Amino acid sequence: MVYQHSTYTHLFTSKTMSRSTLLTLFLWLLCIGLTNAQEIVVDTKLDSTAILIGQQVRMTTRVACKKGDRVIFPEYKNGYVTQGLEMLQAGNIDTAETDDGKRWELTRKYTLTAFDSAVYVIPKTEIEVNGRKYLSKNEIGLKVNTVKVDLNHPDEFRPLKAPVETVFVWRPRLLLQSLAIWLLMALFVFCVIQSKTAKPRIRRIKIVPPPPPQAVALEAIGQLKAMEREGTAWQKEYFMALTDVLRTYINNRFHFSSKEMTTGEIIGRLNASGDAQALGELREILETADLVKFAKYPASLAESDRALLQAADYIRTTQEEVNEDQQPKERVIVENAGLQRRKRFFKVSAIISFVFSLALLCYTGYELWMYLL
Repeated sequence: MVYQHSTYTHLFTSKTMSRSTLLTLFLWLLCIGLTNAQEIVVDTKLDSTAILIGQQVRMTTRVACKKGDRVIFPEYKNGYVTQGLEMLQAGNIDTAETDDGKRWELTRKYTLTAFDSAVYVIPKTEIEVNGRKYLSKNEIGLKVNTVKVDLNHPDEFRPLKAPVETVFVWRPRLLLQSLAIWLLMALFVFCVIQSKTAKPRIRRIKIVPPPPPQAVALEAIGQLKAMEREGTAWQKEYFMALTDVLRTYINNRFHFSSKEMTTGEIIGRLNASGDAQALGELREILETADLVKFAKYPASLAESDRALLQAADYIRTTQEEVNEDQQPKERVIVENAGLQRRKRFFKVSAIISFVFSLALLCYTGYELWMYLL
């Protein structure tokens, strides 16, 4: 008996504990369901419950959820919310944070219209949150009324209004197009005139003949006269410069290569046409210079001055006369090579500017005609 009583007591205790456990589990699941239901809230409403045919109404769908949830609104890709009720535009999704930034309130507005008079029932809006679907609370009714027309009294209709004269306003683009037309026409006229009146280019060149050999030589002797002659190293440099001046003068005056000849060869070449006294002074200068250059002859200041005077005298004695042909002259050059090329360029430019101006004029005229139509 004791055993049996204890067994019953154990069974009763086990059954009581099982019921308590099941009740606790049920209440816990119910709380979780209520909590989840409270976390996602879907609400849909209309701006107006009655419109006329062709009027528009705005449907607003609001979703309250946790921050970071993935929410997908309906797109109504077929263009209709329900049969006969057309969705014209779906607005952007507006997001607002609530509960200190822990929750989101997402709102999207849809523009609807209908072209048949009826009472339309908009079904519950289906929203997908984190892959799970939620519905709004209730269905919504929209009544679309027709416009009342009294066909028995047509005179009561308002009469037609006369056309209203619009004020023409120059838009910035039309102003720019008009300005471009004027510029292109001015360019066309300019190119036409230039292609007709183009003239060859004339250049004036002033030809200055080279100075006579005596002028160059006397100028070089004047510079040599100012040369410093102190110490013992100036003789060679001085006489080398003096002989270079004389050889250059002889080369330019008598037209033979005196720079490559010896003193004897130069004197021999000049014997046929030169003055004997002048040749003697030239021979003395060149021989003294040879002694200084090759034999290191110590020429004095007096000898250097004398050689300089003899060289100047020789140049003046043998100089050539300056005639009018050696005076500066002005030469006129007429260039006809580029004349045809410039005319062709202006003709092509005139054609291009005319075509562009005509095309722009036609386009602007078409725009004005469409604007005033």
